Amino acid sequence: MKVILIVVAMLVFSTQSFSQKSDPVQLRLMVDKYLQSINDAQDVSLANEIWEQSETVAFVHPRGHEIGWINIKKGIYDFFRDTFSKRKLVSSKETFAVYKDVVIVDFYWVFDATFKKDSKPLQTKGRETQVWKKRGKNWRLVHVHYSGMPVTGEREGF
Repeated sequence: MKVILIVVAMLVFSTQSFSQKSDPVQLRLMVDKYLQSINDAQDVSLANEIWEQSETVAFVHPRGHEIGWINIKKGIYDFFRDTFSKRKLVSSKETFAVYKDVVIVDFYWVFDATFKKDSKPLQTKGRETQVWKKRGKNWRLVHVHYSGMPVTGEREGF
């Protein structure tokens, strides 16, 4: 009887664990759509698809803190469109933590761009955390926080 209970418990927990992981293809697709929305900042239609259209969404970045979809559109997408003629955002080392109807995504990124003003190249690197919320059958981005790469020198990073 003890063995049966252990087996049943293992099956229950493994099923919960599998459902907690969600579909890895779907999770990867969410990040890919976000990256593409930055790369295609000329056209915010993809950004409109992935972001929740509310006043409570937020985007924290080194240049500021945008609250609400309208401000994110202006402060991030319009800024990228108006500042860079070319944009290429690539992610790596993605991790996904799934909590029922919320996914927290962490990753490192490299952003290569060309300034419109003088055609000079730019490369930045950093880290990003995203919070996605399930709305019906669709995942919507509700929070982004990004920062530069870690600093490890003496008296840095406080």
